[in-house]
Amino acid sequence: MSQRLLELALVWVHSLSAAAWFGAIFYRTLVVDGKALGFFSRRADYEHFSTHLAHNMRYFVSAGLLVCGLSGFALAGLKWEAAGDTWLAFATAKGVVWLAACGLFAYVSWVHWKWRACASPDEFESYRREGQRLAGAMVLLSGTGFALGQACRVLAW
Repeated sequence: MSQRLLELALVWVHSLSAAAWFGAIFYRTLVVDGKALGFFSRRADYEHFSTHLAHNMRYFVSAGLLVCGLSGFALAGLKWEAAGDTWLAFATAKGVVWLAACGLFAYVSWVHWKWRACASPDEFESYRREGQRLAGAMVLLSGTGFALGQACRVLAW
């Protein structure tokens, strides 16, 4: 496989996995949570649904993040020698944003949700507000990573 064909395949894999990550987080945060909160008359039912939905989602999103990171690392390796300082700075920033997104997603998925699932009815609202802030931060990180990736593409031309 020629290097150009390999690069194009990696760009597709990287872009699709990044789009899946952004889409999943964006849709869950800005559409599903609000609709579900209004749908369930009992707050405990909403919390159980929300926790169940997050549990089933975490493995797919984790796989997407892993594919995105590995393909991004491979793309950076292909471009590293020919890249200028500005491109290297943007690519490094994108890597840092990706690591922050992974860390935040892991915290939300394996720590925050367990606390939220075990919360008393008196604690539901504070955990939901915290969850919304964390989800907003994930949307911001994934969008920032997307923008940095596009900047790297423009700089590589």
